[in-house]
Amino acid sequence: MTAEPKVLQKKLKSPVPVPGTDEKVTDLVIVHDPSKCTGCGQCMIACAYKHYKTFDKSYSLIYVYEDPSKPGLYINANCQHCVYPMCLASCPEEAIYKDDLGIVRISSLQCVGCGICSEACPIGIPRLDEERKVYVKCDLCDGDYPMCFQMCSPGALNLLPRKEAYEYVKKIRGAKIVK
Repeated sequence: MTAEPKVLQKKLKSPVPVPGTDEKVTDLVIVHDPSKCTGCGQCMIACAYKHYKTFDKSYSLIYVYEDPSKPGLYINANCQHCVYPMCLASCPEEAIYKDDLGIVRISSLQCVGCGICSEACPIGIPRLDEERKVYVKCDLCDGDYPMCFQMCSPGALNLLPRKEAYEYVKKIRGAKIVK
């Protein structure tokens, strides 16, 4: 008897209000556990296929790299759909916005490819789509459960509510996170 694959075709819930502000953020974020990651790249392939219909990992909007200081340990970078996104604040064309679910998006119709968003992002997530000459980033698979999470067989990617994600990251890092 074979195990059923994890397929979670659900939609994100309503955005979460940020206390004391008018801001809203997505209810779920993707969190990476490096102790479980094998570097297989399934998450990147799933993302590239979902968005570009290719198996070329260079098209992925989630990034997994081997830690240069610790061979065999893999680190991840992906958009966290920030409460106050620096990419959004910095865009001179107002091409970056938050949708009704709190997902930070880039409008390919308004983006002029200047790259200021990538420079402003603390982890440089937006990247240039060389063919279309616009910047792109994770859109949480348009509000469906992200394919990267669904295809991560080692279970290194977790899709968690923000508060749980914060506590989970503290736990896996084994230290306090400074707010």
